[in-house]
Amino acid sequence: PETAIKFELFSSPRAGRAKPKAGGAAGAYSGAATATIVLDGAARDIPIAAGQSVLDAALSAAIDAPYACKAGVCSTCRGKLVEGEVEMEANYALEDYEVERGYILTCQSHPRTAKIIVDYDQ
Repeated sequence: PETAIKFELFSSPRAGRAKPKAGGAAGAYSGAATATIVLDGAARDIPIAAGQSVLDAALSAAIDAPYACKAGVCSTCRGKLVEGEVEMEANYALEDYEVERGYILTCQSHPRTAKIIVDYDQ
């Protein structure tokens, strides 16, 4: 019977229990940026459009960046912010000490400076 069918859905709300944001103040920078992405020992410079996440920019540039959920939950897209500042929309995966050490969720991160460097290898 239909009452025996169960559903299990995974998602991340956009508002609510997000952990503190990494990097500068909200709205400090809203223009396009340039990112250097380090992955598998290779560094590549890519553009990031205003409003685009670091992960989406990397994927648009045909970089095989790691990701799974794109919702700030799984931490598969974790990278280390080596230079610049970003703002994370949501963070359900990183511990406070990881954020303090410069780790970000690239699926939720937007540049707050004109130049950033993100290292997926660290």
